[in-house]
Order: sequence, then structure tokens, then C-alpha cells
Amino acid sequence: MKINPLIFRCYDIRGIVDKDLNVKNVEAIGKAYGTFLNRRKIRQAVAGRDCRLSGQKFKSAFIRGLISTGVNVIDLGMVMTQMVYYGQYRFQVNGGAMITASHNPFNYNGFKLAVGFSKTTEIEEVQEIRKYVEMENFYQPKNIGKITKANIKEDYFNDVLKRIKLNKKFKVVVDFRHGTPAMYVPELLRRAGCEVISKRDNIDGSFPAGTPDPTDEDFIKELAQVVIKEKADFGLGFDGDGDRIGAVDETGRILWNDVLVAIFAKEILERFPGSKIIYNTLCSRVVPEVVKQNNGIPIIWRTGHSFIKSKIAEENAAFGGELSGHFYFNDNAYGYDDGSYAALRILEYLSDKNTTLSKLYQTFSQYHYVSSPEIKIGCPDEKKIEIIKNLSQKFKADFPNARMTDDTVIPGDDGTRADFSDGMIIFRYSQNGPYITVKFEAKDQMVYDQRKKYVREMLKSYPEMIWEDELCVNLDHLNKT
Repeated sequence: MKINPLIFRCYDIRGIVDKDLNVKNVEAIGKAYGTFLNRRKIRQAVAGRDCRLSGQKFKSAFIRGLISTGVNVIDLGMVMTQMVYYGQYRFQVNGGAMITASHNPFNYNGFKLAVGFSKTTEIEEVQEIRKYVEMENFYQPKNIGKITKANIKEDYFNDVLKRIKLNKKFKVVVDFRHGTPAMYVPELLRRAGCEVISKRDNIDGSFPAGTPDPTDEDFIKELAQVVIKEKADFGLGFDGDGDRIGAVDETGRILWNDVLVAIFAKEILERFPGSKIIYNTLCSRVVPEVVKQNNGIPIIWRTGHSFIKSKIAEENAAFGGELSGHFYFNDNAYGYDDGSYAALRILEYLSDKNTTLSKLYQTFSQYHYVSSPEIKIGCPDEKKIEIIKNLSQKFKADFPNARMTDDTVIPGDDGTRADFSDGMIIFRYSQNGPYITVKFEAKDQMVYDQRKKYVREMLKSYPEMIWEDELCVNLDHLNKT
């Protein structure tokens, strides 16, 4: 079967609906995943979807392909991604598929595919699935699989809530931008004892208010305004499938997710000193500095939920986190990314300390950086790897005294990061779409502005970059002088 090979990315499958993905090739992907599972003697899987407009027809096609290989499927319906991961534990099945494109625009869709408990596909496994699709080499069983349906909301809620105890009532604003988590999160927070102000919670897979991406400053600024107006204790923004969050404190200050990584790390290290903490290459220097200060072992690793989960398992780390808002708790949870559980963990820490998020943030004052958010600039899939390789050579030459992290340090890494005594710069290409990601920071504004100018001019030197694109995020932070 002819299919765009670029949709088979480094850990997920993602493409544009009706261009890269249609009912016919989605069914073939289901067959390929079923073949992949059968080769591993896995004959059961759970499956779910988010609220995207193509979600229902793609889930039906995918499951049709999956059962044709003899795999029995438990259909979870419309759920958050973490509920698929939880469903694997609930039903004790190694297979799992979530039909979602996460933070990509409404016209995208895709697949997160499990290869065991708290583990999802990586490069070799995604390419194995691609090979089966292209060759139409599918497992032929004696009997097709069966489909059963299950509603796991209560089981999931009970599992999360038994791990959380709030000693005070919080007033929480949650903005969903019409994404899937609106179906579950308000009730979960209320059951935990919160007063919840729910915004844009009518589910609409066309995302009329814009893509629910919690790394998008425009989205989180809108949330901050409501937090201030409602005099709330905390603000949360969710992505479209629920496994990522963005946060605002009670003053309306946006806390980028690498700061939350540091906060979570500090809380865990108070209880488990000496633990390993995994963080991705996009995170601020605040993360390793806080980890070291609190007697932990910081380990920088490759960006991407599959890579971080694997590294947590390999290192037996207590926690991992990414700038994108994926948080992985391995102290009393399953080690997979769950935005709703992460939100409750923040509140539990505030409850235990009897403090506010702004006061907690102030305890990090010695680690404060002038720091950009994650900035995304469009770049064709077929050009982005070449551009980053070429750019990295210039980058290393321009900063010979910086500590460089690239694929010679982290095998297979997708960019180059320079660490200085007073901050960092990173250029990398995305695994999830046709764009390049950058971040930069410094201890003072003047150096920050110099680094911003350097990053902007470096990217402007490549005519292939697309500066007006639906995938661009936070460009104001790069263009402001």
C-alpha cells in the first residue's frame, strides 16, 4: 500500500486527515499493529479515541483492522490518553491504542501505540509497523478477534483519587479549549474536593477557539485572565487528549512546565533523596540545579513521551518531566503521563505545605532565569532534519566553550543544546510534525535579548522555514525586540 512514510514518526503516527490518513489506510495501520502484536504473542488490546472529528470513523476502521488479525479489542470509547494506559493495567492487556494527534491542529489525527505497560512504540517499532502497511504483509489468524465495550471512568477516577489527599479546598479554573478532558476532569477535581470553574468545556473536535496546546502562551494567557477575575487558587490548561497540562498561579503568572518539573522533583526528593529525575533537552537549567540542590541525580534525555518513559524504566527513576507538559510519576503511580493526576499532585503539594503556588515559586528565586517558552516554527518534514544538522555545525562553532548536548551525548537525539553558566539555547526538530522547536534563557534580560537575536537570525538564514503556519506557536517571543 502506498502511504506517506513521513507520518510514521519517531514514536507516534501522525498525519493530516484526508491527505495522509483515510479510512482505508487507517484500517491497514490497524492490521499492521495487530501483526506487530501477534509477533509478540499479544492478542488483546484496549483502544480509545479523543474528540477529533475524524476520531470515530478512524477508531472503527482501526479496530476493524486490528480484530482481522485475531486480536481481541476492548473499546473504551472517547477517553483521555492516560485512560487507555490505565485500561491496560485494569484489564491486564499489553496492547493499547489511542487515536489522537495530541496538540496538533484539528485537521490532524494519529496513533499512540503501546508495546507493554507504561511503554509506547519507539523508532524501530514504528518503522516495523510502517513496513507491514507498505508491504500489506498482515497476520492471518484462524479466527478474527472480538470487540467488547467498557466504560472505565469510575475505575480510573477511583484509582487516581486513592493516591491523592487534599487537606484544603482549592478554587481551580480549568480551560479545555473544547478538548476531550472536559468530559472527565471537572468531575474528577470536584471529587477530590475542589471548587471548579470550567471554561470552554463543550467538546468540539474542530477546536473553534484554537488548538488546545498548553505550551501556547495565547491559550495560557486567556486562562490567567480568568484566574485573576475569579480570584482562584490555581489555573489549568489541558491539551486535546489530556496527558499534558499548563499551569497559572493565583496571581496569573504563567509557570512554564520546566518550572513544574523542578517543583515536582523537589517534592519527590524531599521524600526520596538520592532519586534519579529524568528531564528532556528542552527544559531550563532550573531543573538540574534544583535536583542537585535537593540531593537528586538529574538525567537529561531525549524529547518525547516514549523515550522518557523508557528512560524512567531503565534508570528506575522516581519521576520524569518535559517542557511540553508531560509528567511521569513513578513513586506511587504507573510512570506514564497523566495530566489530571499531575494537576492533583500540584494541589496535594500545596495542601501539604499550606502554601500558594506563587509562594512556592518564590522559593526557587535563586534559580530564576529569563526564559522563553517552547517556540515552534514551521519547517517541511523532508527539510527539518537536514536544517538542524547544518545549523548545529554553525551553532557549535559559534559557542566553542559551551557544553553541547547532541546525538553524540544522547544517541538518536534530534537537536543540539548549548549550556552556559547563565542559561541555555536549544535547536531541535519535532518528532510530531513539520516544525522546528527552540528555547533560550539567560540570567539577565540583556543576555537573554542577545540570545533571542542570535536564534532569530540563525533561523531566518534558512529560507525553508515557514513563519506563517498553523503549527507555529509563541513566535512573539522570537520576534519581539
